[in-house]
Amino acid sequence: MTDRDVAGVLDVPGEDELRETGPRAIAALLVASAILRVGSVGVGVAVQFRLSDLAGGRPNGVDIGLVGAAQAVTEMVFAPILARNADRFGRRRFLVAGPLICAVAVLLIFLGVRPAQFGGARLLEGIGAAAFVPVALGTVAAETTGNRRGRARASGAFEAATLIGYAGGFGLGSVAYFGLHRGAFVLLAGLYALAAIVCFVFVPRVPPLPVHPLRTVFKAVIGPGPMRTFLPGWIMSFALIGAFVANLPALLRNKAVTGQSLIHHFDVRIIGLFLIAWIVVFLIGILLWTPLVTRLGPAVAMRRAVPGAWLTMIALLAINHLPVVGMLLLVPFLIAGILWLAGFGPAALTFLADCSETFAADRAALMSFYTVALAGGGAIGAIVGGVAARWLGVDGLVVLGLLLSSGTFLTLGPVVRYARSHPPVAGATI
Repeated sequence: MTDRDVAGVLDVPGEDELRETGPRAIAALLVASAILRVGSVGVGVAVQFRLSDLAGGRPNGVDIGLVGAAQAVTEMVFAPILARNADRFGRRRFLVAGPLICAVAVLLIFLGVRPAQFGGARLLEGIGAAAFVPVALGTVAAETTGNRRGRARASGAFEAATLIGYAGGFGLGSVAYFGLHRGAFVLLAGLYALAAIVCFVFVPRVPPLPVHPLRTVFKAVIGPGPMRTFLPGWIMSFALIGAFVANLPALLRNKAVTGQSLIHHFDVRIIGLFLIAWIVVFLIGILLWTPLVTRLGPAVAMRRAVPGAWLTMIALLAINHLPVVGMLLLVPFLIAGILWLAGFGPAALTFLADCSETFAADRAALMSFYTVALAGGGAIGAIVGGVAARWLGVDGLVVLGLLLSSGTFLTLGPVVRYARSHPPVAGATI
């Protein structure tokens, strides 16, 4: 997708009001997305602690992985269907309904006592997320049509809001479970309801749009072009994230294991602080990378960010086998790796938003493949990461992370070649 494609796209009837109220709509969606991610990640962390407590401190890694993957499975399956219907019947109703469905699902987790019950509730939570995330991204893409710098900033802001949600979720999930135990799920359900209220009050109504058949949208994704070459790498990157998010908190909480310093039965509050610090470094990295995404182009920026994962994994592997003093010496390398890797997310969102210009009335449906990649990759990562964690603990996650990041780097090669063969046009609107 070139600048000519972005700048030359025709206005879509029904999006005029959205562009007039664009800053307000984007701000509301950023807030709602952050709140929704706080709820999602908080539930994911709290349910791991709940499973650990129910198993006497030694939970089954496969159970942890399956429960972590449950939400991702339904989110992946339902995202294109619900997003397409959001374009067809009106986006705001889906932005409101999605978080409300999630709230009901979290209340079911509050009532559950078995892994299968938690997994079933998280399946329902995934349907709610599928109704919200791609529609929010489609709305942001619509507001930034023809404005490449604005799109890069909005994509970076959306990624930042997501990471703020991760940080808040890690912290709130840990602290709330420590203080309220299973009552934490009631608090987290309330956050989902708050996200629905924000969207209902501040996001303008976009009337139904003249959409293409869903099979046409699928052909645009899986047919020759940038989307088909891009998705494998993005799925692997989300698999890496899913492996760590779904399994690392439980590993840090596990009873101490000889030979692995990070498996030490840490207090849940310490775990939350560790994960929050990780996210804060990511946020700083996004701020540093955002102007580079416009300058380099999203495809090149994505590939240049991936080696940061290698440095991060190597630093974690070393930290896991050193005493406290040695750990402190390697923390700067861990931070440098995270800062390096942080450019991947906003560059990927910018790339996908550019691709959505092909079918402007089907923005939410096309942006649903962000959710497909996130959920599909997250599910794969959660399950495979659970097996790796059961096999080698933190070392298993690190080895998996190195393999997935290497695969991502290799599969982004064709994406970069496509971008170089379709260079931006001088004088295009940016």
